[in-house]
Amino acid sequence: MKYLLPILILLLLACGKEKVSLPAFREIAMPVSDDLSAVWFTDVQHGSVSGGKAWTSGFLLSTADGGESWIIDTTLNRKMEHVTFAPNGQGYACGQDAAFFRSAGTTHWQLMREDYQWLHCAHFPGSDYGAIVSGEGFHGGQLRVFGPEDFWRLGTLHEVQGELAAVWYADSLTLLAVGAGWVIRSADAGQHWERLHLTGDFFTSVHFPDAHTGYICGSSGSIYKTKDGGKNWQNIRKGGVAGKKNKGFQALWFTDPERGWLVGDKGIFWRTEDGGDSWQQVAEAPSAVDYTDVYVLDGKVWATGKGGRFFLFE
Repeated sequence: MKYLLPILILLLLACGKEKVSLPAFREIAMPVSDDLSAVWFTDVQHGSVSGGKAWTSGFLLSTADGGESWIIDTTLNRKMEHVTFAPNGQGYACGQDAAFFRSAGTTHWQLMREDYQWLHCAHFPGSDYGAIVSGEGFHGGQLRVFGPEDFWRLGTLHEVQGELAAVWYADSLTLLAVGAGWVIRSADAGQHWERLHLTGDFFTSVHFPDAHTGYICGSSGSIYKTKDGGKNWQNIRKGGVAGKKNKGFQALWFTDPERGWLVGDKGIFWRTEDGGDSWQQVAEAPSAVDYTDVYVLDGKVWATGKGGRFFLFE
């Protein structure tokens, strides 16, 4: 018995996550109470947030003061899942049944396409090309690649069995899409696809801070890393069995190959400064929040959560 207490203490320490204190971390009041799904900033002052409630309502918000205050740009009758911007300031938003675009320098969103698909994520790294992924109920995954030749028209449609949740261009030719047990990669701007041997999780986010280094996370707690543009991946954190959650990771963002952020369910707000070898939990992040997205620009961090929760710090 005399050895039992030290063993228990060691086990508790081993199970805990090292914390980092960021006193500037704070919550911002929002003009909505439904779930926030994604955030994107074009510069440190101007940003957008998407969200809503499935089958009932949707919205797109904007800020011009770095996220200190927000206004409602657009309201819809379907949830908006994602918002992103091209380098030239052109905006794109997608969600249930529809995708929208916003011309650079404007605040008005216009219908881009309506196809009755549950669109989850978009990435437009150039002014004339990009991709959108969709799916529903763990199946029916579709990926649409747009441009550059016939922009606004469907350039490529690729279908997979599993639902697709996120997409990212590592460079103008290389892009990856991830979802329910699926990771697919194209090396020719979406004309042809290869399924990679990564399974066992619902992969929720993929991000490349440069053309070579990329990261993927999943809703059962797995994290993968590549150093060769997505050809090969290393499992740097093993998750739980799919459907039996270990850690509910929802989104990640890296400012360079070494420094990144990861958010998820039940207060998960992690930081790494060594390429994912170790992670620290932000001590000030409320544990009751289910975080949905994170975005970092010029040393400033913004994060969205369910129930209209929004946070920022620098």
